[in-house]
Amino acid sequence: MKQLLSNKMSMLLLTTLGALLLLGACSDEPKEEEAKEEKKEMLAYVRDFDLPNKSLIIDEVEWIEESDTDRIKELGLDTEKDLATGFMIYDESQKAESLKLAENAEFYLVNQDDTAKPKQVEEKEFVSYLAVVKGPYDITLEDGVVVKVSEKYTP
Repeated sequence: MKQLLSNKMSMLLLTTLGALLLLGACSDEPKEEEAKEEKKEMLAYVRDFDLPNKSLIIDEVEWIEESDTDRIKELGLDTEKDLATGFMIYDESQKAESLKLAENAEFYLVNQDDTAKPKQVEEKEFVSYLAVVKGPYDITLEDGVVVKVSEKYTP
């Protein structure tokens, strides 16, 4: 009888421990990897604004400065000719892609009164401006969706 009671207690203890382990694994708390949003920054020309699909058609480019000596060598650039202004915008692929805009995406343009402080504008003003100035723009993506578009100051 004692043996039977001891076996039942052991089974009850094991079942309780197993249930606790399962409950701990099923927590509503997001895991650290899941909680982090994938954030990406890129420089691109904005070719178009697709209003019906609420997306941007962009062509990603690269900003190269005189200090990027390894990249200049890699591309076979002539600093005097290709970077006469101290920088160049290099477009390797000239390939356009469509990126979805977040509902609360932010838009910034170069502030002509103070180029160090971009001015935030509404989507409508950005679209009008885009008809004239295609870029370059710094684009911030979170989980593959555009959350911020900021005109890059080019001296």
